[in-house]
Amino acid sequence: MPHWFFIPFLFAVGACVGSFLNVVVYRVPREMSLITPPSRCPNCETPLAWYDNIPVLGWILLGGKCRYCHQPISSRYPIVEAITGLLFVFYYVMFFIAGVAPAGEMTWPIYGLYMALIAGLLAGSLIDAELFIIPVGIPWWLAAAGVVVHALGDQPTSAGSLIDPPFALALCGGATVGLIISIILLQTKIIPLSFPTNDLLESERQRLEEKAEQAAKAGEQFPEIPPEFTPQQVRSEIRKEMLFLMPPMALGAISVLLEMRVPAARHLWIAAANTDWLSAAMGSILGGLIGAFLIWLTRVLGSYILGKEAMGLGDVHLMLGIGAVLGAGMATITFFIAPFAGIVAGLYLLITRSRRQLPYGPYLSLAAAAVMLFYSPIADYLRPGVIGFLQIVGGLWKTSG
Repeated sequence: MPHWFFIPFLFAVGACVGSFLNVVVYRVPREMSLITPPSRCPNCETPLAWYDNIPVLGWILLGGKCRYCHQPISSRYPIVEAITGLLFVFYYVMFFIAGVAPAGEMTWPIYGLYMALIAGLLAGSLIDAELFIIPVGIPWWLAAAGVVVHALGDQPTSAGSLIDPPFALALCGGATVGLIISIILLQTKIIPLSFPTNDLLESERQRLEEKAEQAAKAGEQFPEIPPEFTPQQVRSEIRKEMLFLMPPMALGAISVLLEMRVPAARHLWIAAANTDWLSAAMGSILGGLIGAFLIWLTRVLGSYILGKEAMGLGDVHLMLGIGAVLGAGMATITFFIAPFAGIVAGLYLLITRSRRQLPYGPYLSLAAAAVMLFYSPIADYLRPGVIGFLQIVGGLWKTSG
C-alpha cells in the first residue's frame, strides 16, 4: 500500500496508544487497574462517553472542559496522544521511506516492537519525571515482548536482528544461570536484601518534608519520615548488591572460557548460534542483561564512592527492557549517550536552582530513541577500534595460554 495510507493510519494507531499511556501514567503508580473503572472525568468522576474519548479530537471538541462539570481537563492528555501518534509516523518515515534503520531490511514485527518500546519509554519517563519512580512492570513487559518478537521474527538479514555469535550466546547462558542462582539465594535469604527500609531520594525527602511542614501548620498529623542513611550504611547495603552480581559475572566469564577452550562446549554454542530462533531469543536476553548490568555497575560504584544512592534500581529495570528490545550493542551505546542529555539538563537546573536531583529515566529513554535511528553510523565509526581491541585481547589470551 502507498505511504499516504500508512501515515494517517499509524498516526491514529499511535494516538490511541497515547490515550492508553495516559491511563498507564495515572493508574500504574497508584496501583489501580488499567481496565476498571472505565475512563472518567478526573474532577467529577463521571464516566466519559466513547465520543468524548476519541484521542486528540475528543478534547478539542469539548473545548478542553468536561461535558458534565465544565471543569478544565489537563492539556497533557491530548498532547501525549498527539506526540505518540507523531512518533509512530516519524519512525515509519525514517525506517521505511528514508531508510534510516539498524543494518538490514526493516520489518513490520520489528517496527511494532520498536514502537512498543517508544510507548513504554514515554510512559516510564512521564512517571519518572513526576514521581521519581519507574514501575518495574513497564520494562519487564517490554523485555518479554523483545524476547518473543525477536525469537519469532528475526532473520540474519532483517534490521535489528539479534542473532548472535557463539561466544555471545555462551556469555548469555552462563550469566542467565548465574542470575537465576542469585535470585534463588536472595529468595532464600542467603544473600540479604539491600535497603530493606526505603532510602528516600533527595527530591522525595524534600517533598515529604514540605508536606510535613504544611501538616504541622494545619495542626494535622503526618507520618514520620524515615531517617536518612549514613554513608557507611549506604556502602554496607551496596556490598549486598555486589554479592548478588557475583554469580552472573562469574558464570558468564566461565561459560565464555569454556566456549573458547573446550571443543564440546564450543560445538554446543555453535549449534545454538545456527538455530535462528534460539540465537535471537538469547541475543535479546543478553541485551537485557548487558543493559541492566551497565546501569547496575554504575549504581554500585557511584553509591560506594559518594556514600549515597547514585542511581535507582528503576533505571536498572528500564535498561533491562531497552536491552532486550534493542540488543547488547544498542544498549551499550544508549548507556554512553544518555549522560550527555543529563549533563545539559543538569547544568540548566543548577543555574536555575530549580531542583537538585534529576530522574535519569527520561535521559536513558531519549538516548534509546536516538540510538534506534543512528546506531548504524555510530557502530560503523566504532567498529575498527572495537575489532582492534578484541584482536589485542585475543593475542594476549593466546600468548598466556
